[in-house]
Amino acid sequence: MNLLLLAVIVTAVALVSVAVMFVVRRRMREDHFFVEVERGAGAFAFLGTAFAVLLAFVVLEAFGSFNDARTGAESEAISLVELSRGSEFFAKADRERFAARLICYSRAVIDDEWPAMREGERSELVQSWVEGLGRALRQIDVHTPTQEAAFLQLLEQEAKRVEARRARLSEATRALPAPVWFILVLGAALTIGFALLFADRRERFLVQGSLVAAIAALVTAGLLLVWFLDHPYSDQSGSIRPTEMESQLEIVEQEQRDVMAPCNSAGERLPVE
Repeated sequence: MNLLLLAVIVTAVALVSVAVMFVVRRRMREDHFFVEVERGAGAFAFLGTAFAVLLAFVVLEAFGSFNDARTGAESEAISLVELSRGSEFFAKADRERFAARLICYSRAVIDDEWPAMREGERSELVQSWVEGLGRALRQIDVHTPTQEAAFLQLLEQEAKRVEARRARLSEATRALPAPVWFILVLGAALTIGFALLFADRRERFLVQGSLVAAIAALVTAGLLLVWFLDHPYSDQSGSIRPTEMESQLEIVEQEQRDVMAPCNSAGERLPVE
């Protein structure tokens, strides 16, 4: 999420909470709500602790998913270089056919699948290059023991690439269930709302306004953190970007200079002349 937007949202909620506190103080008929402040403080401590525990659990789960998505993207990128180097052990035609499709696959992931993942989708273009990779792999001729060992390594790296892409895509379509969001928002509203019951006209407004503003800001920031972690490819500051894929693709293209990829820089298939 954009840091400026994050700051604006947190500040806006805090200011609204302070304004509500001001209105509550002005409309109070008594000096304070609680006959026994300790009783209200105990209830607020229970409510705040329950919300904090729930928020911490959700943040931990969301961060685990975010980290899985980042790890999958990095592993997939690294496997591309290994696949490219593994193809060097085979005949020139086999190597060029496989490496060309590997390059196009990488370009399509960067320019087509990454934007699609922001909407929870996968790229049909990338899938077509995945099928092309499979065909190129099956067409490789193995003659020597060295090539046989290299082919086994190639199959192993291809399996790693498939698993890494699966992990990357699974996090694009994964989201917190609606009931979880409902409970989080409800807990946040109750926590901020209960703090308003401590309004006391005998206290300085600056003190009580600062108290409710701090609570509102922290609660809102927690909810925004959950939203950010639940959208790992949202193209905002801190989101997962195809940086590793871009750097690894550059290495592959440098090592396979003689390969003519059948696609443009965005991974789109070139028309057959």
